[in-house]
Amino acid sequence: MAKNEILPERKPKKWQTLATRERNVKIMRWIRFRERNLRKKFSILNHQNFLGATITFGSAAMMIATAGLYIADVIPAWLAIVANAIFASLLHEIEHDTIHNLYFKDDERMQNLLFWTVWIFRGNTVSPWYRRMIHTLHHKVSGHKDDIEERLIGNGMKAGILRLFAMIDGNVSAILNFRKLVKDAPKFKRNEIVRESWPWLVLYYTLWYNFLGLNLIHYGNLLLGSPIHLPFPELLESARAFLNTAAVVYMIPNWIRQSSIQIVSSNMHYYGDVKGIHEQTQVLNSWLLAPLHLFCFNFGSTHGIHHFVVNQPFYIRQMVAPFVHPAMKRYGIRFNDFESMLRANRYNPAQSQVA
Repeated sequence: MAKNEILPERKPKKWQTLATRERNVKIMRWIRFRERNLRKKFSILNHQNFLGATITFGSAAMMIATAGLYIADVIPAWLAIVANAIFASLLHEIEHDTIHNLYFKDDERMQNLLFWTVWIFRGNTVSPWYRRMIHTLHHKVSGHKDDIEERLIGNGMKAGILRLFAMIDGNVSAILNFRKLVKDAPKFKRNEIVRESWPWLVLYYTLWYNFLGLNLIHYGNLLLGSPIHLPFPELLESARAFLNTAAVVYMIPNWIRQSSIQIVSSNMHYYGDVKGIHEQTQVLNSWLLAPLHLFCFNFGSTHGIHHFVVNQPFYIRQMVAPFVHPAMKRYGIRFNDFESMLRANRYNPAQSQVA
């Protein structure tokens, strides 16, 4: 070949010429195809009600058992925290699937029992019934100003310390975002979300802030040489001992679980310039996120699949992911677009305005 000879342009592959809608259909077909094969191969997958109930009550029972083992001084605190955070993450997935009527679709009483169970054991959330409303809305308006669910966890905010606190503390998020949501989201009612926080969210944060406050006072006083003589020292120490135990078996595991999924979810969803399902999410499956994914059941790697096919249990999403990811990448879904975090989750790199 001559030095200056121009190579002929390669003919684009057929899939590269597909319209966005056709690419979306292709991705959905790949997901459904893999699911059908899995259901044929593993018949247990067709018993969704049984699996949903088993995972729910099994995870709740394991959280109780783990707490008992810690209180009996059989296992260390770190193991109790890690184990219960993982079990709580399973309960979160059950809540999400039940929101989509994937378990006991025709049995409201059983769905309510699942909801009460997952809420009691994951106290730092609003009620599942309220979440059903905002999550259903999320699928309709994902990436827009009235996406209550994602904006409550910082999606679309400028990167920085305020966004970090919005992702890891619901009360900080309320201070930062409630006023904007009242203006932007017609379905958001401040009184409604406050009402739907009773009783478990209120109880959780009451215990949580008392745990943080008493330990801050205790260790701060020790660090300074105990210059402050606190009133009722025996009562305060008994309260601190109770809160420390509750923190290990309940509060810290749920804070880790909630923070993990909200950091991942807030950053894997695009915001502000989303034009369709193709631009709603990216896939976050980098090994750097493994510590977070451990406590949110690999959410960043699989939630994009859910946006294409919503009526699929979380365990099937996990099973289809390795098969479907190559197709998602081929048809233009972004993977590990960490730069989006620096542009307030805008899909278009040229966009940088903040919600």
